[in-house]
Amino acid sequence: MTAKKEVSLNWLRRKRQKKPGVLGLAFSEQGLAMVWVDPTAETQKLKHWELLVESPSQIGALLAERVVQLELEHMPCSVVLSADHYELQLVEAPNVPVTERLAAVRFLLKDKVKIPLDDLNIDVFSVPEAAYPRPMLYAVGASMQRLIEIRDLILGAGLRLDRIDIREMAVRSLALALAETDEGLAVLDVRDGQARLSLMRDGTLYLCRSLNTKIDQASMASSDWAFNFERFLVELQRSLDFFENQMGQGQVMQLLLAPVPGVTNQLIEQLNLNLVAQASALNLNELWNTGSLLSARDQHEVLFAAGAVLGGDA
Repeated sequence: MTAKKEVSLNWLRRKRQKKPGVLGLAFSEQGLAMVWVDPTAETQKLKHWELLVESPSQIGALLAERVVQLELEHMPCSVVLSADHYELQLVEAPNVPVTERLAAVRFLLKDKVKIPLDDLNIDVFSVPEAAYPRPMLYAVGASMQRLIEIRDLILGAGLRLDRIDIREMAVRSLALALAETDEGLAVLDVRDGQARLSLMRDGTLYLCRSLNTKIDQASMASSDWAFNFERFLVELQRSLDFFENQMGQGQVMQLLLAPVPGVTNQLIEQLNLNLVAQASALNLNELWNTGSLLSARDQHEVLFAAGAVLGGDA
């Protein structure tokens, strides 16, 4: 008796082959920025970039739709939180065992953040001991409920979630990839009229702060810009002096400005007339040798998503 030959139906269950690369996503008030990069590609490493614009309740469905269209199922993904998703606080490092540090920081933050204590998720990163008279660290407070919602959104879109990070760390990753020095480095990101300054050295983040002077295309074209620029310059120079003298990290000689349409070029020109540090544009095209493919508008929109792509390697 001849055995009946079985017909394999495995081909019906075979998953679509995963495309190579990594995906960076970054939330903002405008939507969800995405950058897909394949570091192993011989020529075109940057495969796709886009700002997905949709209401918060529908952004997950739009992301899932794009994942299917681009065949990105199961791709590793890193996410950067929107500025209103977390609070960053510089606090004195608690004198407790490492295993008790997060609980101690949680107690320190209970009156400093707006997030309810029972919903507060804490993470920390250290600041070098020589930077301050007492040991300090940066504490990141975020809503646990919001983090779970983001996790579910990413997994629901068919992606593999590797990490959730903050904007300051995305900027650090970009600086590590693009800066030409291991010495003092400043990075300035101007967004919605507010300048956010990051000071670092040898890949370590020492200081993050927002500058008070409003900077956008309209304010720079106004009649009182000369006065406001002087005020901005004083704010910036004070931070650079603090980094050099109080923190003892030496003089900052390089200042990178994240692209902002209608702002960056003029600001770089004025800064170079007034600072010792050399100001230049942070150019995402240099990351993947894309020439002028990414416009200033593109780079402004996907800046943090690009940093997310690099985050695992930084």
